[in-house]
Amino acid sequence: MKKYIALVMLLVLIITLPMGCKKDDPQSNPTPGQQQPQEQIPEFVEKEILLFYPDIDNNFLLHEFRKVTVEEDTGLEEMVKIVMEQLLKGTANDMLKALVPEDAEILSYELDDGTITIDFSEEFIVSSYSSREELLQIFSVVNTLTELGLEEVNLLVEGDPVMDYYSSIKIDMPFERNDELIPSK
Repeated sequence: MKKYIALVMLLVLIITLPMGCKKDDPQSNPTPGQQQPQEQIPEFVEKEILLFYPDIDNNFLLHEFRKVTVEEDTGLEEMVKIVMEQLLKGTANDMLKALVPEDAEILSYELDDGTITIDFSEEFIVSSYSSREELLQIFSVVNTLTELGLEEVNLLVEGDPVMDYYSSIKIDMPFERNDELIPSK
């Protein structure tokens, strides 16, 4: 009988010993309903954007490619902001020049079904520009933005149409892409 009791005690000990050693870890192997939502880490991609700057003789608008790193799901509004920041940085190409002053700020922009309205600070206006430079400045912005798929661009300066400042511009807003300023290939 003592052997039988000892055998039962040994079996109980063998069975309960692993249960007592198990760690109480609430994060190990949670059931699917208990899983904590994980924060999605955004995927970044490199995109090539196209910017337009006048040549140094103010004859044409020429393109400059620039690579930017953006989140994969970057929307149109954010791309407008990124592209305009890049345009305002100017060009490193000695054959091109920037006519949009670096210190010009974008006060606001509004997208509406293929049309964008951009309101610049007063630094956008350069009173010493010739009528050709004024035209190239405007279409540097317009042609750059139409590369994003936008069809029309309204340009404001401190809330007023840019034509209020540049009387030589005889084109009505909204502006559309001007391919005549880009030399044919």
